[in-house]
Amino acid sequence: MITVRRIHPEDLPAFLAFPDHPASVRDDIALYLDKMFTQGAMRQDWCFVLEVQGEITGRLAFWTLPGSEQAIDLVLWELPWKETECPSLGAHFLREVFTLMTGNLSEKIGYVLDSPSSSPQWQTDHQERRNVLEALGFRISRETNRFEWHAPFETTDLSSVGTHDPIVYRSLLEVGEAAFVDAIMRVSQFTHDQQITVERLEKGPLAQAQEMFQDLQQMKYEPEWWQLAYTAKNELIGFLMPTVSPTFATIGYIGVLPKQRGHGYIDRLLKQATNVLVQAGETYIRADTDVKNTPMAKAFLRAGYHQFARRQEFSLDSGLLL
Repeated sequence: MITVRRIHPEDLPAFLAFPDHPASVRDDIALYLDKMFTQGAMRQDWCFVLEVQGEITGRLAFWTLPGSEQAIDLVLWELPWKETECPSLGAHFLREVFTLMTGNLSEKIGYVLDSPSSSPQWQTDHQERRNVLEALGFRISRETNRFEWHAPFETTDLSSVGTHDPIVYRSLLEVGEAAFVDAIMRVSQFTHDQQITVERLEKGPLAQAQEMFQDLQQMKYEPEWWQLAYTAKNELIGFLMPTVSPTFATIGYIGVLPKQRGHGYIDRLLKQATNVLVQAGETYIRADTDVKNTPMAKAFLRAGYHQFARRQEFSLDSGLLL
């Protein structure tokens, strides 16, 4: 007998115990789950198990931006990956949970697969996961290189570096939302990011910029963290939008206008964004950049970040599994 159901409070230990990870990994996942529950990025009624003959053989949960009622990502997804029946079990599991989540799913549902395995999801059996996802219609929407930075960081004021080329930073409070949206739209015009390019074509440049701004607003941030950068002649250079997600601090979105590229501005904006988060008390920062965005990847390395993983982002229209 195959059963797909929401977990009960007493099921949480068994939910965390599958699969048979080392104790340190289980503890890390338990801390992650507790943090997500506390911050409103996950809910217990969004956690599911797959049972075969009364034994748990699969689990998954849904994640969203804190406070949202619409789930946007699958997380903590596990199956008996090496078993021959895994593809059919996986298809059945996902279709059932999508049905149980009717009314709480966003238009598109994502899943991220990081290699090598790392906290907080500790994913193994990468090819088997891809096989199940692709059989259900999930497609890769974006591939990124992942970078991270750990304290200590030199928190020098970088706004005055270079006597002939100073940068003036103005916060969101000073310039207003419309100026930020316009800057996002202009920076994204010639982006190396595949997903942003596709979204601009589908939604239009202005709508894409507005949506990105609103999505980042759902993260934790302070208005003074978000800054537009200008030359001494009041010419816009670019912007920085650092945030804190439910699990770590992140650069969020950062960019230099196409006509201002090639002058080293991205290094100074990235250090400014890192400095903002450090001044806010953050000691660990992560960031993702499209695999084709070589200039940004090099900027992260120059700023003291190091690459720790590669990520594939899968996406599916949720209606296709309902």
